[in-house]
Amino acid sequence: MNKKNNFSRNTTGLVAASLFMAFIVSCNKEISDATDEPQSDILNRTASIESLSNLLWADNIDGSSFFSHSVSVQKSTSYGITAATTHCYQGLKSARFELRNSDPETNGGTRAEISFFPFSANLNRWYAYAIYAPSDKFKYDDEDDVITQWHQGGGETPALCLRILEDRLYMRILGKWHPLGAWVKDRWRSYVMHIKHSAYSDGLIEMWIDGEKVMHYVGANMYKVGDDFDIPNMKFGIYKSTWNGSGTSSTSSRVLYYDDIKMGNQYATYDDMEPTPSGTKPSSSSSGSTTTGMSVTDFKLVNSATEDDVQSISNGQTIDLSALDLEKVNIRAVTSGEVGSVKLELSGQQSDSYTDNRSPFALHGDDGYGNFYYGNWNPPPVGTYTLKATPYSSDNASGTAGASRTITFTIVR
Repeated sequence: MNKKNNFSRNTTGLVAASLFMAFIVSCNKEISDATDEPQSDILNRTASIESLSNLLWADNIDGSSFFSHSVSVQKSTSYGITAATTHCYQGLKSARFELRNSDPETNGGTRAEISFFPFSANLNRWYAYAIYAPSDKFKYDDEDDVITQWHQGGGETPALCLRILEDRLYMRILGKWHPLGAWVKDRWRSYVMHIKHSAYSDGLIEMWIDGEKVMHYVGANMYKVGDDFDIPNMKFGIYKSTWNGSGTSSTSSRVLYYDDIKMGNQYATYDDMEPTPSGTKPSSSSSGSTTTGMSVTDFKLVNSATEDDVQSISNGQTIDLSALDLEKVNIRAVTSGEVGSVKLELSGQQSDSYTDNRSPFALHGDDGYGNFYYGNWNPPPVGTYTLKATPYSSDNASGTAGASRTITFTIVR
């Protein structure tokens, strides 16, 4: 995956548009069944559909109808999924999802979700949307919410799903929870996911939040297709299994807003998928790269034994390895902007310098797929360190330099 974005957009083609409309017409029976609306009403509506050559599906919710083709609307209440003008990412409307613990179950659970019909057997797919979570309507809960899942049937928890638990975001892959950071509320955030669905070692998950790559996972991410399991189909919205039956949790309602929703085929790129808010026109150049706004925004302490972030490192912080149960340790630089490489310079108890040409940008490097090395930090020597990280627009600390970040920290045991 190219780590720079050229922001070039594919234009609409007449052939692509014709094929796309043919696909919509071919799905009329399924659509009518899913929405319980007369077929004639569906055919006469004007949906807010963006038809780009690498997109299988897109909707910015601004048309006279929304979610009107190729999906099943799974809600049990009138307020479950509605158009909203109070919070908008692109255009004048967004899709508002609301779920309450008193809602009747539908499709086997307490949910307000959109479920896609399978487009083809190709398992290399891109997905994107923007989400707004209002803090007063999406309060802290110690029971998880599923906001996106790739369902395969079979009566099992989906092999792959995006979840919120205790105001933290996780990707759950075949039973293992992978932390992706804080669940940010009261502002829009953009999500882009590239997934090569596979039950084997060639599976891939890449994920970006607000343009920053937060996940690069290689390995199995689905159940084997067979008698029990189908090809994964995406569902998004709100599903809370804790509320099934008469279940409750520490909160009683959830509200989320979705906008600029897209699904891309195997030829899509990050630029095709990236949600773009109204009034924002990304700059572009003939080389397809920009350097404005490059910076290092944070440092993350990494457990190289599990590949997981442990915590952010603030200036002047003391890191207690024993308290954190850490042995194999790395530090990665969190960046913003279109970064080509990061030079990390360590001084103090130890001195070291390393330039990482591929995200995640780590002090001791990684294999390029999120498996972090640890060098001689097994464990790191106790003492005080200073770490400086500088982003560059090109590989090997070349090109234009962005805003660096420097911290001092102390390691104890």
